[in-house]
Amino acid sequence: MEKKFKALRTISVIFKILAWIVAVLTIIGFLVMLVGGAALSQISGRYGAPGMLGPLGGIAMAFYILFLGAIWFISLLAGAEMILVILAIEENTRALKPQA
Repeated sequence: MEKKFKALRTISVIFKILAWIVAVLTIIGFLVMLVGGAALSQISGRYGAPGMLGPLGGIAMAFYILFLGAIWFISLLAGAEMILVILAIEENTRALKPQA
């Protein structure tokens, strides 16, 4: 049986790839902000700039990045899987149709 809707399958793969790229960048951003955000708030306080709640602000921002990245990752992965579910329903429906 021939596979239909090749573009939707490609879009699903692209969504999965984007989801994993977002996951990796989120983890990198979390670690960078966790370490660098606390250090940056201390440095900015030294030169008269108001620090964002001190080191706790950097840590809070790191967890905010982690939370938003997780939401994006889950959303992209769910979108890719939803496309595949709809395609599977279509294939099963076509397979059950009596041949005329």
